[in-house]
Amino acid sequence: MNKQRAPSQISSENKQQINTKKRSLQLNECYKPNKSKSRKIDYNLDVDIVPLFKLELQSILMNSKNLNTTITDILPYGSRILGLNIDNSDVDFSINYVSKTSVKNVMKSFAKKLRQSQIFIRVVPLFRVKIPIIKCIHKNTGIDCDISFNNMSGVYNSHFLNNILSIDPRIKPVLIKLKIWAKNIGLINTKGFSSFSIYWLGLFNMQVMGILPPIRDLQKSVPEILVDEWNYAFSKTKQEYNINKQETLSVSDIFNYFHSFYLNFNFDKFVISPYTGCPLLKKDFEDVEKLPEELWRYKQFYKENKECHELLFLNTSQSKMYIQDPFQHNVNITARVRPKVFNKFINACVKLKS
Repeated sequence: MNKQRAPSQISSENKQQINTKKRSLQLNECYKPNKSKSRKIDYNLDVDIVPLFKLELQSILMNSKNLNTTITDILPYGSRILGLNIDNSDVDFSINYVSKTSVKNVMKSFAKKLRQSQIFIRVVPLFRVKIPIIKCIHKNTGIDCDISFNNMSGVYNSHFLNNILSIDPRIKPVLIKLKIWAKNIGLINTKGFSSFSIYWLGLFNMQVMGILPPIRDLQKSVPEILVDEWNYAFSKTKQEYNINKQETLSVSDIFNYFHSFYLNFNFDKFVISPYTGCPLLKKDFEDVEKLPEELWRYKQFYKENKECHELLFLNTSQSKMYIQDPFQHNVNITARVRPKVFNKFINACVKLKS
């Protein structure tokens, strides 16, 4: 992976021109790249602020020699780099580093540097979460920034989604329409869906419709890229995507089919599996030998970790919805969705269908 070069230094004059005013987006709006000629940056929300944030993080952290820690790269990922951001969507970074000290101490050191800079405010390190992060706010824009560490799974997921968005012009507007809908009715929050899980509800629906292939088909002819024991490789060759694309269907058709599909989906019985591109029986995850052979990585993981229930896909916490992570097959990406939010999702599908 080529390292990204930082853009030129931000001027204080430009910083004062930042526009942080929010507005509610409508369902018929979608991301439209700026096609105007090169001009002086005024930091409105249509400008790509990710390289600017990266530059500031580099200036604050890259020269830090605290705790024998060396930063190897600062990599953006998430909605901003995919063009799926709405309103003031947060900015996600993974700081890749090597260190002789604990993650917790590294995070404390970095958080201290961020506070001292006064470029980022309300700096809060979160340790007791699935993926430890530092949450902060960029002072001059008011935009939230989430900083994780050695989070290559997040980076590779964004690479994959970016490639998926390029294969059919309907995919991006469908996902943005779904995200706006989910945001407006309160589905996306810390006790509900993430943007990532909403995307995969939409993408799995398109797999079932025949617009997208299962991930397993995209891994057949390419070398592995392993993060821990999970393979994040995928083919970027267009021929791999030659399937029934349902070309007569519009963005609205796909959006409407989404609600019909999930309104009739049996969440008590089935697991959503983007890797296989089809629903899997939930009970088969209790007897993994019944799972399809292409899930051999999970079968192997299960045998090695079956005494550690919290690491397994059907762990000790009961969820109303199970969506298997597209690459890390022991993870349910909707594990945090509370029953109240799940019921709100189903009721919203009923309203849209009627």
